[in-house]
Amino acid sequence: MEIIRGTKEISIHKPTAITVGKFDGVHIGHRKILSMVVKQKEKGLLPAAFTFAPSPESFFSGKPSGQLLTDSEKECILEKTGIEILIEYPMDAETAGTEAGVFLENVLAGSLNARYIAAGEDVTFGKMGKGDAGFIMREAPGLGIRAEIIEKVMKDGEIVSSTLVRSYLKRGEMEKVTG
Repeated sequence: MEIIRGTKEISIHKPTAITVGKFDGVHIGHRKILSMVVKQKEKGLLPAAFTFAPSPESFFSGKPSGQLLTDSEKECILEKTGIEILIEYPMDAETAGTEAGVFLENVLAGSLNARYIAAGEDVTFGKMGKGDAGFIMREAPGLGIRAEIIEKVMKDGEIVSSTLVRSYLKRGEMEKVTG
């Protein structure tokens, strides 16, 4: 798996299928989205995962976000799912201030050559987080991008999320963490 980190100077020439997310735990919800991206390889698209470094939560709060996996663990899991490129895009004041439309057009459609985007319902990017699921569904087709927003995965009556996994860890409920 190719890893691109620490630079905004990215140019991917082959059309990509991309997912935008944090992937701090690569839980079953993430895996569902990742499998949809990897499936696009059948259509000639290069499967890629896009994340910000540091995470937006860490950038805005100035505090570590409490990752569930080390970077190398996350990279290994993403590679095993079939992701071929991991982009860790620098989160800084310039990135945080970029309008969602500019980010979608210049970075995702432009630099990363995205032709398919899959993301969770809670996806956000761009200034003030305005690049949300509704924005992607409205704007991506105009840039030649097919988009899918994936509903949250439920397990045992709870929405699967990294926050939920962290709460299981804090309570010592390891069977729920791994289940």
